Amino acid sequence: MKFTTPPNKDFKEDINILRQALANGEHISFSKFCDGEWAVMTNNPLNNKEFWFDPNDQQDQLKRQELIAAFQYKNPRYFVGVTCVNVFGLKTHKEMKGLSGQNEDHLTWADIWVNSNYRYYVDNIVPLYNARPVILVCNENAKTDNLPFTPYITVPVKNNAWKADWDLVQELTWLVREKAFKNMIFLFCCGPFGNILCHRLTEANENNTYLDIGSTLNPFLQSAGFDRDYYMGNNFFSNLVGAWDQ
Repeated sequence: MKFTTPPNKDFKEDINILRQALANGEHISFSKFCDGEWAVMTNNPLNNKEFWFDPNDQQDQLKRQELIAAFQYKNPRYFVGVTCVNVFGLKTHKEMKGLSGQNEDHLTWADIWVNSNYRYYVDNIVPLYNARPVILVCNENAKTDNLPFTPYITVPVKNNAWKADWDLVQELTWLVREKAFKNMIFLFCCGPFGNILCHRLTEANENNTYLDIGSTLNPFLQSAGFDRDYYMGNNFFSNLVGAWDQ
């Protein structure tokens, strides 16, 4: 799988490329880094109700280094999302691309699943989660019975999961390596913890698909720390088409 590249980078085509890869059963990994992850990587304090970061906390600094490692991890089947020019500006967009060190065909938008692509995601990506066993990592308060697919395993995590549930890194790594889980889809709905898990599990076993899908299942799970505009009707974000540095 490869994403479109400048000068023909295309928001709609990139999500279609993801759909095709999933439909074909390709083993891919996608990890999205948006404003919250960027705040952490640039060592700025953050608390958005779902996860938080204190630059003065030694343990948080270790998590920050893990996040940067996930951002810069290279693998032919590992893909990274960065912020949109239209939302966070050209400067941040270019700085993120530079720090990632990823090839252009392995980069897309962090919000590739959402904004004006969200309806396409629900109609064309979510049904593909029925094709293979799904391991879902999501908030412990999530209402998984509302999902349009049935997870094979649900792994509940707390708010600020990357600190509260850090032991899961080793546990899930052992699971995919020693139990030889193959041809499964891992879905991460757990903030920057999902970026770290996507990286670590890809290293441990490339015979699965690992997707950082963020808040995309919130309307079903009903466990959000805050609502997102993109799934709340006709507004700026629900109509937003991603822009890229050409």
